[in-house]
Amino acid sequence: MRVRQPWSMGCEGLPVRILGVLLLTALLGACAVPASRPGLPPDTGAVVVAPLPQAEEARPPAAVPDPVPEAPATAPAALALAAQSDQARAEGNLRLAGLQLERALRIAPRDAGLWNRLAQVRLEQQEFQQAERIADRSLQLGSADRALSLSNWRIIFRAREALGDTEGARRALEEVRRLERAVG
Repeated sequence: MRVRQPWSMGCEGLPVRILGVLLLTALLGACAVPASRPGLPPDTGAVVVAPLPQAEEARPPAAVPDPVPEAPATAPAALALAAQSDQARAEGNLRLAGLQLERALRIAPRDAGLWNRLAQVRLEQQEFQQAERIADRSLQLGSADRALSLSNWRIIFRAREALGDTEGARRALEEVRRLERAVG
């Protein structure tokens, strides 16, 4: 004969019953439809687009030329580092000038002018492959600035010429001449 524990009160199947009730509740809850909120249309699943407010007068837009995208403003810290770089370069310390420009570029990596300055320093350091690569990067970032593009192409020309790439130097020189005519 089994002895009943006073705290069990005949609940041998209780965990199974509780599990069944919880499962049934979860299934029924998944099928429930949320009540509509007062003041809102019932949700039909369709996307409702509100009409645009009408202007006072319907007139065609004035012909406005596309604005030339301006270069983002350079952070003051990057400008200060660039100024320190210019001073180091003027003193003949090209290594320090390059380091300062690299720090400035960590602050303002999309500043085409800083890339151009670094390319010039690398050219003066006779690191011609780096000078060409960095000038190309500056061209990619600042293609709308013709004076900056001219400076970059001049660096590329000198770097290719120093590397003995006569065909590349010829193409760069053609680009320099084209930009010189355009700039004036």
